Amino acid sequence: MRDILKNILCLLFVNVVAGIGFFVIILLGIAMFEPYDNLIAKIFYEYWIQIILLIVIGRLFILPFAYKKLENSQKYKLVSQFIHKLKQSNYLKLTVLIIAYFIFWPFGFPYFDNGFYGQLIQSVLLGLVGNYIVLYIYWYIEDKIKNRNY
Repeated sequence: MRDILKNILCLLFVNVVAGIGFFVIILLGIAMFEPYDNLIAKIFYEYWIQIILLIVIGRLFILPFAYKKLENSQKYKLVSQFIHKLKQSNYLKLTVLIIAYFIFWPFGFPYFDNGFYGQLIQSVLLGLVGNYIVLYIYWYIEDKIKNRNY
């Protein structure tokens, strides 16, 4: 049981770090309602380009490389098996996307809530669905590069 919990926490931690952009966007939204002379708001106003880059880097680099490292991990065998099966099975990929959508669904922003499609777009932009789509695209491109004939 302890091993299962350790593996689940590992995956949770990796996905939280990769989705750091969601928290940054929330903080940026809060800072927009503060006066410019507020220290926290001033940081967000002056470094908004770096903040956007942090969001992009979180998705494009953290999740694919963390999953690559965990794929061959001896310490996290359950995570390693999950990643191997995830890479091979389109059904499992779709299942993970559906679960990721419904994990994010109750946390959507009320002003963006215009039904299923609005929540789906928001989840792709900010949630786990977007993280996994980026991961699948990365795996697809990586596979095409490896199988390329010279």
